[in-house]
Amino acid sequence: MNIIIHIIITISAILCGQCAKHLEKNLIPLCMEEINHKEFFIRLKKEFKFDFIYSTILILLFNLLYYINGNVFSTYIYMALLVVLLIIFSIDYKVQLIPDEVHIYITILSVINIIFNVNNILDYILGALTGGGIFFVIAYVSYLILKKEGMGFGDVKLMASLGLFLGVKNILVITLLSFIIGAIIGIILLVIRKKDKSSYIPFGPFIVIAVIIIMFVKSDYILELYIAFCSMLGTVMTDVIYYFMKK
Repeated sequence: MNIIIHIIITISAILCGQCAKHLEKNLIPLCMEEINHKEFFIRLKKEFKFDFIYSTILILLFNLLYYINGNVFSTYIYMALLVVLLIIFSIDYKVQLIPDEVHIYITILSVINIIFNVNNILDYILGALTGGGIFFVIAYVSYLILKKEGMGFGDVKLMASLGLFLGVKNILVITLLSFIIGAIIGIILLVIRKKDKSSYIPFGPFIVIAVIIIMFVKSDYILELYIAFCSMLGTVMTDVIYYFMKK
């Protein structure tokens, strides 16, 4: 029975991957205002081409989700979210924009999720307010300090919609993870001189990576690891300071 389910999941992943790549390809000119919505839907109908990169990624992630979480509702709603996360990652990386259409899609998924978890509705609403609120403050403060856009409003809307989908604790951990991942990758890019200090690095891909991590690793475990790391770092720094004070 499990083999049959994995076959069905694999076929679904292939189809979803094809759709995701096709949507991403046509959403980019829509984001850049090179085409309107009418032309967008015409292109969707006429210009379909096979591309198996997305399908391969989704085959791995879909089957891993099912293997870890089993045959439960969250497995399938996460699969639906993964499709749009790939689109967000690619578009934001390529053109530094996140289409409003993806926020609408995530919000619809969030409403479906809330219907099946109505007892946690307050947690989801707080998640939306927290995720959107934190990034709105960051975007506003960075604009005041830098006099230019430091955090796009697309990131604010993305975090609000993800908060509505995942709840307050998960969105806080995603915020933490995305900044850690962003800092690490930013430092690496500066070291290998792929970016200079004034270059804009899109933040959407870091959020996407953080969300995918949350799907496979519980937020409580991530928080425990982070607290343990901070505690260890604090101990090391204390020992170093004590050593130099003795000298």
